[in-house]
Amino acid sequence: MDTYLPLKKVAEIFGDKSLQSQITKLEEAGEIPPSRKYRSGALYRKGWSRNILPQIGEKVGYFKKFERSVALSVFTTKGGVLKSTLALNLARTAALHGMKTCVIGLDIQGDVTTALGHDCDLDSNGDLEEIIERLDQTKGLTDFFAGHVSLDEIITQVGLPNLFVIPETPELVALNDSLSNINRREFWLREKVVNPLKEYFDLIIMDCSPNWNKLTTNALVACDALISPLECKINNFRNFKVFGHFLKEFKDEMGLDFESIFVPTKYSQNRKLSNDILTWYQGNVEGCTSIGIRESVLAEEAMALNLSIVEHASAKPIANELMTLMREVHGRIEDYLERHQGLDSQTTRVLGASRIGNIEGRF
Repeated sequence: MDTYLPLKKVAEIFGDKSLQSQITKLEEAGEIPPSRKYRSGALYRKGWSRNILPQIGEKVGYFKKFERSVALSVFTTKGGVLKSTLALNLARTAALHGMKTCVIGLDIQGDVTTALGHDCDLDSNGDLEEIIERLDQTKGLTDFFAGHVSLDEIITQVGLPNLFVIPETPELVALNDSLSNINRREFWLREKVVNPLKEYFDLIIMDCSPNWNKLTTNALVACDALISPLECKINNFRNFKVFGHFLKEFKDEMGLDFESIFVPTKYSQNRKLSNDILTWYQGNVEGCTSIGIRESVLAEEAMALNLSIVEHASAKPIANELMTLMREVHGRIEDYLERHQGLDSQTTRVLGASRIGNIEGRF
């Protein structure tokens, strides 16, 4: 059943209530689908279904299509730091703005697949045998690697007409091991999955495991930009110094030049240590964004509802902060594309498997 949203809410999702007049003019000119009457409680209102929002966002939004297809990796070496929250919000923001977006789940925990709403009705189905059968029918990257299915057969639409996912499956563990047995193992994801997807999608988002394994190495080789959350807590603060060192070493030795964008997460304005760590990140970490995602129940609620923070809480301060963050990330990617115009941003040199294996094994 479609969810309908009134004009004010739609305007807030794409930046500001002041967009209402612009949206109305586009509707009157026939440049976007007309609003429809829908029932809200005892009242009837006019609005648009969520599936129509990408057509509106493409006209009035702030997250415009890039000049070419872009691949992002979302990765850090610590769990529970809003990594999948970042991936979800990036994916839905892009899709709501008309970008054809594909998320590749690379974390066996499957958080981003669940957050995007894939098989979200399984818990409501009380028949265990039916659930097992449906799960067995879900095909993923391992099936594609083995040649059992084509790439298009593992891509599933989720949530919005232009939002898709390659879901995580338990067999990702086997795929990670199998990559050791092929030539150019660091390039499999780029050459067999990401490059073909770039022919059809505007944005590809790879949500990585918090472990630096072979799939993570593949995702970093395949990406144009790394989006990495920096939790504003002391354990992640200590972890980052090690992570940052090996990330730089990996980029240098692989000859990679992807953009590194670090996003502070889970900071609390009521805790001095949290604010001190946030200030340190922003003053000392090259590539750190000026704003991040604060610790908030609203972010957790949005994940549970398979929505972005802006969709769930458009009038709240955290939504404005998320939009500011998305604008900054968008600008950084645009600057990267401009610097690399006409160049192959993925030029790499192949290293011995033992060297890459050493780096992977340290996380």
